[in-house]
Amino acid sequence: MEHLNTIYRNFDIRGKFGEELTTEEVEKIGYAIVGLFKASKIAVGRDIRPSADELFAALARGINAAGAKVLDLGIVTTPMTYFVGGKNDDIEVTVMITASHMTSEYNGLKITVEDAKPVSADTLQVLRRIVGEHTYSAESVVSNIEEHPVHEAWAAHFENKFSFIDTPMTIVVDPANMVGVLEIATLKQIKGLTVHAIYDEYDHTAPNHEANPVKLETMRDLGHAVVEHGAVLGVAFDGDADRVGFVDETGQPIPSDIIGSLLAGHLMKQNPGAHVVYDVRSTKRLPETVAVLGGTSVKEKVGHTHIRKTMREHESILGVELSGHFFFKESHYSEGGPLPLLYILELMQHEQKPLSVLAKEVAIYAQSGEINSHITRPAEAIFTDIKAQYPEAEVETIDGLTLVMPQWWCNIRLSANDPVMRLNVEADTQNLCTEVTETLLAIIRRA
Repeated sequence: MEHLNTIYRNFDIRGKFGEELTTEEVEKIGYAIVGLFKASKIAVGRDIRPSADELFAALARGINAAGAKVLDLGIVTTPMTYFVGGKNDDIEVTVMITASHMTSEYNGLKITVEDAKPVSADTLQVLRRIVGEHTYSAESVVSNIEEHPVHEAWAAHFENKFSFIDTPMTIVVDPANMVGVLEIATLKQIKGLTVHAIYDEYDHTAPNHEANPVKLETMRDLGHAVVEHGAVLGVAFDGDADRVGFVDETGQPIPSDIIGSLLAGHLMKQNPGAHVVYDVRSTKRLPETVAVLGGTSVKEKVGHTHIRKTMREHESILGVELSGHFFFKESHYSEGGPLPLLYILELMQHEQKPLSVLAKEVAIYAQSGEINSHITRPAEAIFTDIKAQYPEAEVETIDGLTLVMPQWWCNIRLSANDPVMRLNVEADTQNLCTEVTETLLAIIRRA
């Protein structure tokens, strides 16, 4: 089956529903998961896409046919599935039916195993081979599905940990009409927190903007709402609410690596000598912050499976991706839903400073932001030309090509999901950042 090579990706299974990702395929996946992971109980959640119920029924049928029980989590966020998998030792596998920020004609499966560990790209390829090579059919299947609501326990988890009653705060939340709507109720239960929301009714078409906070244009309305309500900050969730984006009290977006640096500083004070993992695109202020506080930072390849695996190896307290993923040891080395927001609010409470001031204290370097380029030459040819342009640079190849110079660094890498090359530059001054960025783009885009 030709489509098997396209829907089994590096970090999940994903494709256009009915064309690439079919109910027949997903039923086979359900059957195969049971055997591959020797599972007897599998928890399954889903977002609000039109195909979610059909895919749940197909997946559950396959799981039941293989002899395992399905715990139906209902409509949940992806971090909620990690919470269930991490808190329940008798649940061997969790599956989230979602395609994250992609449009609603797409759907997919995010799979984790014991203690919310994500399956690797290699494991997904094993699953692909099992599904593609083995004949499976079940004319009649005895249903074994049990409802397993999670929202109450999820909300209580945060309510018991955080309180802002001594320093009341107002925030604005933008779930972009997707499943992050659930986190509004979670946040409203926290004492001392006043929560306003925009685009808070379910609509799988995301009519107001794409549910993708890494794109600055999706944060404009949130910024306006923050200023209108006099809020201390605003937070936006992506399609399955495992990524978050921030705006400060003036409505200005704050890059995720700057938020990550603030989180690292805050958590390091509570965990002296701890490890933090960050992706190759993140500001060098992050490892500098960790080092000043006596900790150790580890640079890792982009992608949640890479970050989370390395975090487990070092028992790291925090993982940061520039795309807005924040991973925490306390949430089973996975995304914590509203946890990064609540820790930032806690930091603001402790420091008695607005987010804009805290961010400026960290953001001392000039950044290009991530710039995408469609390329017409092989990546290796581009990398060779770039290294020739800067022969004195220190070279790293953790993920793509990273060059490190005394006053600047850059990372150039191919996207795992799109046919583009991505560039990030950081320098001591804006003029130098602009100069290096323009030079690199000319090489990257050369015919």
